[in-house]
Amino acid sequence: MTRFVIQSIAQLPVPADTVEAKIEHPVFPRVGLSVLWIGHGTCLIQIGDKVFITDPIFNSTAGMISKRRIEPGITAASIDRLDYILISHIHFDHLSYGSLSLLPKTAIMLLPPGGIEYTPEFGFSDYREMNTWETFTAEDVRITAVPAKHFNGRYGFDMAWLDYNTYIGYIIEYQGKTVFFAGDTGYDPEIFKNIGSKYAIDAAFIPIAPVEPHDFMMRVHADPKEALQIFEDCQAGIMIPIHHRTFVQGMDSSLTFAGDQLKRLVFERHIENRVIILGIGEQQVLIP
Repeated sequence: MTRFVIQSIAQLPVPADTVEAKIEHPVFPRVGLSVLWIGHGTCLIQIGDKVFITDPIFNSTAGMISKRRIEPGITAASIDRLDYILISHIHFDHLSYGSLSLLPKTAIMLLPPGGIEYTPEFGFSDYREMNTWETFTAEDVRITAVPAKHFNGRYGFDMAWLDYNTYIGYIIEYQGKTVFFAGDTGYDPEIFKNIGSKYAIDAAFIPIAPVEPHDFMMRVHADPKEALQIFEDCQAGIMIPIHHRTFVQGMDSSLTFAGDQLKRLVFERHIENRVIILGIGEQQVLIP
C-alpha cells in the first residue's frame, strides 16, 4: 500500500493525456445497443431510448491520491439526457461526488447496500439501494443487482463495522437486450456461471485491472485472463473490457499493462470478433 501511495503521489504533477475529437452528442435519438467508454468503470450505455451511466467519474483524481492519466472520453456536459446511474460500490473511484453533481437530475440513481448512507443529496429523481438479486422495474426497464467479489467500505476504517457486502454488479434488460455490468470484481468460480445460467447476455462489461501484485489483487480484482474466464462463465455474446488505462492502479508497470495482456490472450484464442477493446472516448453501436 505504501508503495502504491508513493507512486500515485509522484504522478500528481503529470498532466493527463488528452482525448482528441471528443464526441459532442453521445446520445442517439434511438439505438439498439451502444456503448461509449468514458474511462475506468464509466460507460455510457444506451438501449433503445434509455440511457445509462455506470460508476461515473470525471475527476482528475480519485480520492485526491490516485491520478487520472487520461482525460474522460467525453465531457459530462455532453450527456444531455440520462435515465439511470448505476453505482457498483462506494469506493472513491466509483462513487464520485464531484462527478455526480455534473449529471442530469432526471436520472434514477441505483446504489449497492448501504450506498444511500454515503450519498449526499444531488437532486436526482429517485435513489434506490439494491440488494443482491433484487430487481428494479420501471417503464419496461429491468435492472437486477447481481453478486460480485470485491471489498467493503469507502474510507478504510468503516470496513470494521460493515457486516454486509457494499458491492454489486448489474444486469440491465430492456427491449429484448441484456447487458451485464460486472462493476469491480475478482474472479469467482460460481458467481458468474450462476449469472450466465439466468440471463442470455448480449454484452458484458468486465474489469481487467489492476493486475500487480497479483497474489494480493486477485482476491478483489480480475486480471485479463480471469476477466476472459468471467466472460466465458457468463456466456455473453460480446465482452467490453473496462477498469484499465485510466488511473494509476496497483503496481502495474504501465497504463497499458493489462490491455496489452488482454490483446495477446484474445489473439491467441481467436476471439477478436467477440472482445471489443475500446479506446477511451470511443463509441460503438453493438446492435443497430
